[in-house]
Amino acid sequence: MAATPPPILAEPGTDNRRLVLIAVAVTALLAVPIGISVGMSWVDLPWSNVEPVKAAPDWVNLPQVRATTVDGTVVKARVALDVPGAVAKNTIQRNTQQVGLLLEVSIAQQTREQIGSPKGITRLSDDMRERLNAYLGGEGDEAAVKSVAIQDLLVKPQ
Repeated sequence: MAATPPPILAEPGTDNRRLVLIAVAVTALLAVPIGISVGMSWVDLPWSNVEPVKAAPDWVNLPQVRATTVDGTVVKARVALDVPGAVAKNTIQRNTQQVGLLLEVSIAQQTREQIGSPKGITRLSDDMRERLNAYLGGEGDEAAVKSVAIQDLLVKPQ
């Protein structure tokens, strides 16, 4: 019988090199994405310095307000209210007539010159906001109405 030759054994260093290469490949596959994500956290991206976005106003539009000022000037205005709370929003929507009357009183206590002055609309808007918050029972940080926007303002003499 013919004798079979003994099997050829790989050099001991070759098996170790294969294991090292496999370990390096697996480590690279895991380490590269982790390294990129950690490295990106150090980079200042244009959108990374953006301040947190404030909540957008939740506007309640009211019907047109019509009032006569102290000096007899007829004023028509469309007003929107920034009302973030659902309870206050519902109260305003249920009591639109009373809210409209408060806005009319605010206009009626002005004069044509006061409304037409450089800060007239701002003053009128602030007065409306204060009256509405007094009516709705909120002040300061808990104010029911955050701001009043006068969208259209038409001032006519008698």
